[in-house]
Amino acid sequence: MAIGKRLLLAAGIFTSAQTFAAESDAAWFERVEPSTYRDMVRDAASAYAAEHYDDSFARFRRTACAGDKQSQSAIGRMYLLGQGVRRDDLTGYAWLKLAAEFIYPRYQSVVRALEEAMTPEQRKIADGRVAVLTERYSLGATGMSCSQSASRGGHIIDQIVCTPRREGRRVLLRRCDDIKFD
Repeated sequence: MAIGKRLLLAAGIFTSAQTFAAESDAAWFERVEPSTYRDMVRDAASAYAAEHYDDSFARFRRTACAGDKQSQSAIGRMYLLGQGVRRDDLTGYAWLKLAAEFIYPRYQSVVRALEEAMTPEQRKIADGRVAVLTERYSLGATGMSCSQSASRGGHIIDQIVCTPRREGRRVLLRRCDDIKFD
């Protein structure tokens, strides 16, 4: 983002929607049908349930970069468990912390537990990773909108549903960058 826009943002003149609209014109976003996005999220979860972790990780990574909070949480857990990716606790924490940007008690409790287990040096490294992921894949950076809902039509709120920003009939999905933390 240009320095001028950052100053205007800090002054409260630009809204995050205005900033997103200006930045969405770049090649950072893929335009897809809404059903394609829903299929991506479903297929990632199905691959995980079938224990096809390599496939699941790649699929969840795509939707996590787009800003989907459940996918970001899944990527974080997969890093912590070494499922489909080399185990990396600090990167796992960073993805979980990014998912916790959306206030959801399950996300907050996992993040707090991980923070309590880290040394100050680990926390410093992990917070640097959180900053990188937040700049690229936060709600503001992706234009994603999320809400809580009950998955079984009941009264127990047990899932997060994220909806990408629309552009006409299509939705905008933030593309993944190749991030190398170390």
